[in-house]
Amino acid sequence: MPEHHRFTKDTRSDLTPAVWHDIVFDRREDGATDVRALAEEGLYDLSVGVTLMGITPGTEVQVRAVEFDANGDPLSERPAGGEVHATGRGRFAYSWKGAVPPGGRVGVRVVQFGQTDAHLVSAEADVFTWSA
Repeated sequence: MPEHHRFTKDTRSDLTPAVWHDIVFDRREDGATDVRALAEEGLYDLSVGVTLMGITPGTEVQVRAVEFDANGDPLSERPAGGEVHATGRGRFAYSWKGAVPPGGRVGVRVVQFGQTDAHLVSAEADVFTWSA
């Protein structure tokens, strides 16, 4: 039977153009704070949504899962989901399924290719995990 975890982020983060930014979630449903690990060793099914403001109209935004090894080094940067928006504010969703190696973790990164900094104003993630 899988376990379910929900993560939220309500604090604002500035996103420099053309740089991948790790999303650090403010809290997990069990009260944990400053959360980078959405899943640890085992299988996972991740869905994440982010809200950005201050995006240059016509800019592409990409979101992707990243699997890290036990040392915290990126092991696998999963394919990115990308969308272009038109209004300066956008909501973007992404999902991925995978496996985290022993001692590793999975996190989420976002990038925007606008002319100036954009702002991640909220994010939420739902993750189902199965032990290996």
